Amino acid sequence: MRKRTKQRATKKPAVSVVIVSDYASGGTTAWNDVRATLRALAIQNFKEPVEFILSENTEYKKQIPRDLTKILPSLKTILSSAASSYGLKNEGVRAAAADIVALIDADCVPGADWLQRLVDVMRNNPSVAAVSGRTTYAGRNFLERAMALLSRSYLDPGRAGSTRYISNNNAAYRRTVYLAHPLPIGVSPFAARMQAEAILRDGGRLLFEPRMHVIHNYDGWAMEGDIRRNAGYGTVAIRFHDQTLPYAWLVRMGYASIPFFFAGLVLKSWWDCFRCNSQYGIRWHELPAALGLAVVVNIMEIPGMLRALSGGEITETAYR
Repeated sequence: MRKRTKQRATKKPAVSVVIVSDYASGGTTAWNDVRATLRALAIQNFKEPVEFILSENTEYKKQIPRDLTKILPSLKTILSSAASSYGLKNEGVRAAAADIVALIDADCVPGADWLQRLVDVMRNNPSVAAVSGRTTYAGRNFLERAMALLSRSYLDPGRAGSTRYISNNNAAYRRTVYLAHPLPIGVSPFAARMQAEAILRDGGRLLFEPRMHVIHNYDGWAMEGDIRRNAGYGTVAIRFHDQTLPYAWLVRMGYASIPFFFAGLVLKSWWDCFRCNSQYGIRWHELPAALGLAVVVNIMEIPGMLRALSGGEITETAYR
């Protein structure tokens, strides 16, 4: 009897879940976000062994609340010198024991079937390197629904299917693929496109599963401004680092590239609005307002582009 119990306790997990606080980390609000994520993970409708890993910087060791393991008793905390969210994710994946590794940001609350959905997709599609889920905001008003559409539908084909992107906050990978193509450090908190393109060049397939759903916390225009500055910076910065990316040649034009990047982003946002409006709760009569917001939020990316083209960095940000 004792032998059997020991074997069960050491059984390899079906999936490892790496949780990282990528935004406004260390404060009371951030830890409350972590608690909300852990509560949702604690009630997953998944019967197989799961490894839960909180990846955090050593600097926060004494600040980690003691009640986290009361919410999710099997939670492991790994500490490292990694300072960026991508570095923390890379450390979490390296420490993971399962062949399938899920990454979720600590300001996202997954649905109760989140784990089952992602494991099913990975098992039913052996050639798939990574799968991303749908991210929405709570949808308490038009702004939240529209911003989710404009910020989160870029990888969404409108249904389950192939995509060229990987979600920054809601995705699962083959661990071997991730280790071969880790998230790039020192570029931008919005540089996951580099990883996705490297996986695609290596022959990997990327899928989207809308039922793998999380609700992302949304803090209004202050958060949106921070997202957009960093997104604009990332649009340019990743193309300086990887000349094989689509439209990388534009950065050779310097500041003259900005109108082209801006126009392309607006057209992409408009197309996303027409493709995915219903999936994000935008009704037909709200579409004109959403299209107008698309222009506004993409204008908000220009300061980040300017900073990247000048060789500077974004220092005033809540992103790690």
